[in-house]
Amino acid sequence: MTERLAKEEQEIKESFQITYYFTVLFMAIGIALVFFILYQKTKEIDLFIILLSTFAGGIPVGLVGAYIDYKVSELRFKIDSPFER
Repeated sequence: MTERLAKEEQEIKESFQITYYFTVLFMAIGIALVFFILYQKTKEIDLFIILLSTFAGGIPVGLVGAYIDYKVSELRFKIDSPFER
């Protein structure tokens, strides 16, 4: 009985997938925003500006998107799960 429940729980965990749509969207917005601000200040494009906009804008803002993706997937899992009803 316990083995069957453990197996079912493992199957549920394997079927739980997080989508990363908001992560990609928020990263793109963060990169574009920081790149635009840096370009206005320097008036040139170089590797440092691209890397700085990626690390300073894309990654921190992308973490907000990842959190939103996790919560949406968690909510979707609760709605679709037959064990929670």
